[in-house]
Amino acid sequence: MIGVKEIKQTCEACPSQWEGYTDDDRSIFVRYRWGFLSVRIGSPGDKSEFAGVRGKEILNEQLGDSYDGFLSYEDLAKTTSQIIQFP
Repeated sequence: MIGVKEIKQTCEACPSQWEGYTDDDRSIFVRYRWGFLSVRIGSPGDKSEFAGVRGKEILNEQLGDSYDGFLSYEDLAKTTSQIIQFP
């Protein structure tokens, strides 16, 4: 289970997007666009601006149709609850 200590929504829709940090200080980047949810985690120690964007994809899942770009925080937490613990 990956614990997230800090997360901020940086875009509300088209795409819904969040950025933050895991409990072990790695960057996390979450994006929901075209009905597709992607979660990426940056490398340990990488504090660069786009560490999460370039990070390892730990989840990729088609949730909606190709025109869907809105995902609530509650739905994000529920959908990823098996592998990520959001605050």
